[in-house]
Amino acid sequence: MMHVFDQSGFVPQILYVPSRLPPLLVSPPLTVSGESIRTVDMGLQTPIVFNVHYSGASASLDVSADAKLFTGAPAIVQLDAEDFQVTLNTSDRLPADSYKGVVWFRMCSESPCVNPIATTTRNLILSVRWVNPGEWETFQRDARHDGYVPVAIRPSAIRSAWEWQRTTTSSDVMTGINAVVSSGGRVFVSDDTYFGMASIRALNEATGSQLWHWDFSVPAMNPPAVSGNSVYVATTGHEQTFLYAFDVADGSPKFQASFDSQWPHVLAPTVAAGIVYTNGGYYGGGVYAYDANDGLSLWSAFSGDDDMTTPAVADGNVYYYDGAGLKVYDAFSGTTLASIADPYGPAQAYSYHGAPILGSPDKVTAFSGGAFSGRASSDVEQYDSRILLNFSIASQSVRWRTASLYKTQPAVANGVVYAGGNNPKSFDAISEATGKVLWNWVPNPTDTTFHRNVVVTRNLAFVSTDQAVYAIDLVSHKPVWSWPTPGSISISGDGYLFIAEGATQSNGHLHAFKVY
Repeated sequence: MMHVFDQSGFVPQILYVPSRLPPLLVSPPLTVSGESIRTVDMGLQTPIVFNVHYSGASASLDVSADAKLFTGAPAIVQLDAEDFQVTLNTSDRLPADSYKGVVWFRMCSESPCVNPIATTTRNLILSVRWVNPGEWETFQRDARHDGYVPVAIRPSAIRSAWEWQRTTTSSDVMTGINAVVSSGGRVFVSDDTYFGMASIRALNEATGSQLWHWDFSVPAMNPPAVSGNSVYVATTGHEQTFLYAFDVADGSPKFQASFDSQWPHVLAPTVAAGIVYTNGGYYGGGVYAYDANDGLSLWSAFSGDDDMTTPAVADGNVYYYDGAGLKVYDAFSGTTLASIADPYGPAQAYSYHGAPILGSPDKVTAFSGGAFSGRASSDVEQYDSRILLNFSIASQSVRWRTASLYKTQPAVANGVVYAGGNNPKSFDAISEATGKVLWNWVPNPTDTTFHRNVVVTRNLAFVSTDQAVYAIDLVSHKPVWSWPTPGSISISGDGYLFIAEGATQSNGHLHAFKVY
């Protein structure tokens, strides 16, 4: 019994309190344990495990999570009558950054869950760290020449890091630089020259400061390639035609190997499985193969009449388009394994301006026919647009040809070929299986032509017009980043985007951007 007084304080009242209260109808608690803060590597699907406990009546567990952070359905394992284990895999398409997400847990008497019996959430902080996806070693990144960098890049994270300009004199006929390559915190730059002084340089990737250089007096210097502890570059012009190798750390020379040429230019050497390959040839074009360590000549094979190319290499095969068709050689002996004619009758030309691209199994994409530039410099992009072909090695045939002509060196990733063309002006995503255009992007009228190369990542495609470099989102098909100068594009393993400025000819200016 409890005495209670009214507001006057004088009238006593009696309040009776039951000795036992009726039980409250409260559901048993749903509890979740597990890490709330995780650091994962970019490009990997990392499992995150939660332990769930529920002591109520028999029910099923329903789990959902932020789709941007996770991929696939949650894996739910019931351990006993009251305990569950839930595994979620982080998305392998997350750019390096920090993220906040929520995971929802619900106990339900029915499936699919409509009226949950108990609910709870788990907040998660996810830190995705950059992982080196491999270096940009040669023409269109690697020996496959596919231009694909397997990373996701957040457009808002791209920021200017430094700029560098080649120093020239009044006697220099050419003042540009070739497309750059990178490795181990260094970016390697070779001068574009015409009968004059030229250098190959190593720059600090983070600052742009010069680490070492090697000077030449040659008719022509070509783009470099890097692999392991060596950087390779070819000089061309009759008796001054050599393949050089230098130490990446200090620039000390390793070897100088000769090959034949008249007055050609070649693309960057291709290095694979301890062999370095270069385009060359005196009357007619071909492939030279050398030991990548000491420069010992291993074999050579000649076909067609094209320079300005480099072979593609994978799985013990060398792929070389000779101006009239695709040749396939054994990578170690040079034995001809296949010769597939281009059925569209391309006219033989002096320069090819491109390289075969190795994409999905048994799919090799290449320009049809050569394109003589009529200019001395390897860097001058004055050549015709051409159709693209896709070859099947297994059937010894051409699988498809494109309906449109293309100008840029394409990139290939995940069954799609990306290329820019100027008549009509369009950046196209092309099915690697059929050659059909899947989607396209058309820039503003002020951007009149596409140039240079395409680089594709997990979420973006980078392409240059005559006015700017753009990043095109692969889902929305719209530009999400741009830089107001055109040029050759590459992305290093340490997360630097490089633009060697110039639409049709380099002006010797190099821009570096950090992408995370």
